[in-house]
Amino acid sequence: MKNNSLIGPLSERWSPYSFSPEPVEPEKLISIFEAARRAPSSMNEQPWLFIFTDRSEPEVFGKYVDFLYDGNKAWAVYAPVLIVILARVNFLRNGKPNRHAFYDTGMAVANLLAQATAEGLYAHQMGGFYPERVKTGLGLDDSVEPVAMMALGYKGDGSGLSEELRDRDKVRRPRKNLSEFVFRGVPGIPAFGEDQK
Repeated sequence: MKNNSLIGPLSERWSPYSFSPEPVEPEKLISIFEAARRAPSSMNEQPWLFIFTDRSEPEVFGKYVDFLYDGNKAWAVYAPVLIVILARVNFLRNGKPNRHAFYDTGMAVANLLAQATAEGLYAHQMGGFYPERVKTGLGLDDSVEPVAMMALGYKGDGSGLSEELRDRDKVRRPRKNLSEFVFRGVPGIPAFGEDQK
């Protein structure tokens, strides 16, 4: 039995390759970062950091594009906003390693994505970037680790994209069945039926 009870941002979220050049309003940026701020974290550390630029800062925007692998540059260059997502890997209060920093940062990003979708925005996260270029380019020390980058904006019409990317942009990527990753008691015993999607 399929569960179709997901509503709103969770069911509508997806990662396009095509973005409109339309700027993202400051109040919507504040809204998505406020959603990230409200995420839970171990010991309330809130280890996430978000650094962004938009097309109104062409020199900085170009530097952010250069952080990306070529495959991501091909489409992300058209997004109106680029975001670098970082995690502080040590607790601020005592300097000890925070093994939950990446998990907590992921929860903040999940909140951000849900709010962005609710605001009519689309986000495409990227693991294809050069962490060392980010650290050097932003003057970061080893207490902060680049986690991901994100393109953010309104959905575009594919202008400027290659035919291959335009085709990929038309297809929603499939999700795994619950039976592939939710188990009961021990690994390998599916908790729910095979047709849960």
